[in-house]
Amino acid sequence: MNVRSNSAHLARPDSLEVTVVLVSYFGLLAIISAFMLRIPDDQAAFRGNFGMAGNGIVAVLAFTAAFSIRIGNFRAFGFRTVPWKWMLAGAAIGFAAYGASHVMESVYFLLVTEVNTQADFQAGAKEGIVPLLILLFTGALLTPIGEELVFRAVVANALNRYPAGIGVVGSALIFAAAHGPSVIFFNAFLIGILTAFLFRKTLSIWPGLVVHVVFNALWLVTYALA
Repeated sequence: MNVRSNSAHLARPDSLEVTVVLVSYFGLLAIISAFMLRIPDDQAAFRGNFGMAGNGIVAVLAFTAAFSIRIGNFRAFGFRTVPWKWMLAGAAIGFAAYGASHVMESVYFLLVTEVNTQADFQAGAKEGIVPLLILLFTGALLTPIGEELVFRAVVANALNRYPAGIGVVGSALIFAAAHGPSVIFFNAFLIGILTAFLFRKTLSIWPGLVVHVVFNALWLVTYALA
């Protein structure tokens, strides 16, 4: 059965859900950021895990607010099963994106010098096996789940009523902008494009989530081994 025809009767998130999810997400994130500023530099590893965990939690809370206000149907937000080929494709795309991001960063740092925005996560990855496992949970599972709920299940979903230039590229730009003006903007834009495309193609959050998990996990392991 065609996935799109099977879901034609379901309501789709619109500007109301997008407004609620983004206002909730950035408002709660501002509170988390204020707490992070109070954590001293000699606790950088803890600060990194706190930030990762906080980001994932506030994203889930923001999604819950958007989910609850009108539709209240998980399928309408992309909670749909897909054939395993899409999950395997997500894993392969995650590996490919990781390789591509290394190339992008190499070019970027030939042109730009900036403060290392990943220092806290790098510190956490090098603290030992237990801190690394905690960081993998917060950064390669909790954060991807939360961000996929906000930026694909709600934002990309709502924008998919328009052509792909808006639905895919537009949502990827919003996702990248949420990561701030650094090299991570470009990594986030790449992941945003890939996951939004998969969401548009399958109407499911799961393949894109696999991309995101694999990508983040590979980078965190890279920090540990560097």
